Amino acid sequence: MLARLTPLTPLHVSLADAVGSVLAADVVASEDVPPVALAASDGYAVRASDAAGAARRAVTLPVTHDIVSGHAPTRLARGAAARVARGATLPFGADAVVAGATDSTSSVLIRVPVNAGDAVTGVGAYARAEDVIAPAGAVVSPGHVAAMAAAGMSNVVVTPSPRVAIVAVGSELRQRATTTHPAASPAEPVPDASSGLLAALVSSVGGRVVRTMVVPDDPSAIRRAIEDVVLQADLVVTLGGMSDDWQDVVLPVLSASYGVERFAVRLSPGDAHGIGRVGDVEGKEVVLLALPGHPLDVAAAFVGYVRDAVIALRGGSIERPTLEVGAPWLSPFGYAQVVPVMREDQAGKSVVTPTATSGTVTLAELARADGLALVAEDVTTVAPPQRVDVVWWAH
Repeated sequence: MLARLTPLTPLHVSLADAVGSVLAADVVASEDVPPVALAASDGYAVRASDAAGAARRAVTLPVTHDIVSGHAPTRLARGAAARVARGATLPFGADAVVAGATDSTSSVLIRVPVNAGDAVTGVGAYARAEDVIAPAGAVVSPGHVAAMAAAGMSNVVVTPSPRVAIVAVGSELRQRATTTHPAASPAEPVPDASSGLLAALVSSVGGRVVRTMVVPDDPSAIRRAIEDVVLQADLVVTLGGMSDDWQDVVLPVLSASYGVERFAVRLSPGDAHGIGRVGDVEGKEVVLLALPGHPLDVAAAFVGYVRDAVIALRGGSIERPTLEVGAPWLSPFGYAQVVPVMREDQAGKSVVTPTATSGTVTLAELARADGLALVAEDVTTVAPPQRVDVVWWAH
């Protein structure tokens, strides 16, 4: 799957719109930040040498002028002080600020030792010219925005969030019905929990869900839905119909129209998955992932590979944190098991424990989970102090 995916074309976006996106290139400071020395506190700008010995004998310096933010630098005469506001440019000649009350406009009495650099934000204190403020591949945070704005930037080059379209297939799904009349609605309606779950999971790793559709088990309806959503999408995901039973029409449609190949994947729960490509009217080809329809199977598929697909498209680094388990459980040999887990505190450290009390996971147990653990294929018993890969619900 990853071999078929390449990061999306980078875009210039404003700093406000960049949060959560992945930087496509290093962000480098073009000049020292700040480019001039600034007062780090309200007080009086002085030459430290003019206040030498103030701790032993008070020194009085005349105040010659005031300095506020936004004005061009002034010059400080020897043996004098200037009242200065925090963030204002230090006058030429000054190398320290005596912080404190600034009530006096005529003179300042200094009783404390003063050293060069006191209460001063020096040139390049935040960044030096050619410093890398944020590296390529970093997910833009509010802190990055502050640093880039301080360096005079208003926009940045990022790999945009991938647009994901979800098509759930099933004549039994309740959201497909536009009426509750028995003749028009499913005879045994089933709520569509899977598309909402996948949409939330995709959003949690930086994807942008642009369409969610529910269609019946009808070849024409399936094709129309896919051809419709692909115009807006960088990735299309279908849910349901991946068995090879005689009544399932999804796989034959996807195979014939989009070259979807079905794989028996060593993943539990849900081992039937498919991958293909959809071409739109503009000649663009979009990867199509075909997942099983049950919510727990969808959650497992997300941990197994859909998460990686979204991160690959947005140019991010595919990583999974690990955490020690706090309680033992059994895992099927030969299958990578996905288990809903809770984060707990045991003996002062964070561990994960399964929410399921039996081999079959319920939706209630999924709802109690903080995330999903992935157990390797060759592990049959999970027990402390073993560590497992964990995908948390939150981004």
